[in-house]
Amino acid sequence: MTTQIINARIILPYGGMPGVCRFTDGIIDYIGETVQEADVTVDAQGAYLLPGFIDIHCHGGAGFDFMDASPEEMREISRFHLSHGTTTLVPTTMTDRTENIRAALDRLKALYASGDALTLTGAHLEGPWLSPAQCGAQDTSKMQLPSKEALDALLADYPFISRISAAPELPWGMELGDYAKSRGLVVALAHTDADYDTAVESADHGYTLMTHLFSGMKSVVRVNAYRVAGAIEAGLVDDRLVAEIIADGKHLPAGLLKLIEKCKSADGICLITDAMRGAGLANGQTTMLGRMDDGVPCLIDDDVAKLPDCTAFAGSTATTDRLVRTMHDLAGSTLSRISRMASATPARVMGFDDRGTIELGKRSDLVLMDDDLRVKTVFLNGRAAD
Repeated sequence: MTTQIINARIILPYGGMPGVCRFTDGIIDYIGETVQEADVTVDAQGAYLLPGFIDIHCHGGAGFDFMDASPEEMREISRFHLSHGTTTLVPTTMTDRTENIRAALDRLKALYASGDALTLTGAHLEGPWLSPAQCGAQDTSKMQLPSKEALDALLADYPFISRISAAPELPWGMELGDYAKSRGLVVALAHTDADYDTAVESADHGYTLMTHLFSGMKSVVRVNAYRVAGAIEAGLVDDRLVAEIIADGKHLPAGLLKLIEKCKSADGICLITDAMRGAGLANGQTTMLGRMDDGVPCLIDDDVAKLPDCTAFAGSTATTDRLVRTMHDLAGSTLSRISRMASATPARVMGFDDRGTIELGKRSDLVLMDDDLRVKTVFLNGRAAD
């Protein structure tokens, strides 16, 4: 079937244009200004047309978390984020006992085997190979040291694992990066107490990504009166390291968003939600970070998850369309740059060559947004999502 979207303001990687985008059997085959022949014509009425958003770090939403969700509940997470423009989502686990991580991956494996995973693809292990000194909301009692044997055992049973986040300063941390890269995985620094030199060295050992830059990683400290830069500064300086950022306006204020964009450029930034099960819940509601039976209690307050005493964040409740609005309204970024952060850069990082930009031959994963950058319609592989 051939569908065309007309009267759209099309956001291309390095600019925009008025006009028409046509796709046949889910593949874009025309971008221009002239109305084409098509089975279905959608009038965008001047709305922005962006490539579908790609969220490579998401723990859950709509009341569910990948750590304990059933396959159908995982689909509900996917449907929720799809309604906010996310057409590709990488399910993310967190530090827990090995049997609980495996149970989550077993359910995800069953979902993939069903052939009905909607937007979900791969898996991201955020832990358990993290630094207790930068634990954030992750449980230090369940953190482990990395090993080849542990990674091999996981990949043997769950070959769909596509990325891992780890602290490179741990014993065998550098070797983990080299080995995981050799196995085809994307490797990220995360919850790391590495200093600048160690973080830069990790980029020589397979690490290519900074998991939620500024959150759960060392910054400048004094050692014998001398300032020593940390992993954060390495992430800002080293162009080999792409920065994930939780651009919800809560984890990072406008000044830091502008700083990151100034240092990294749009091609060095991935917008991520890092959303937990509280995404979609109203302020004042309580929920759990991680598994419902033994997770961390938290409160949804001021559109972010906090510990019950409101002394610290306990996770994000963002959706990707909110990240887009934040980068536009708070950081002053252009839609072309934001689109690269929300779609093109994460696609490149993860090797999703068939999506991430509006170009001939790419998948027709698309989002129509109004002048206020609210989602109007989402197309997943050429079909309007319910």
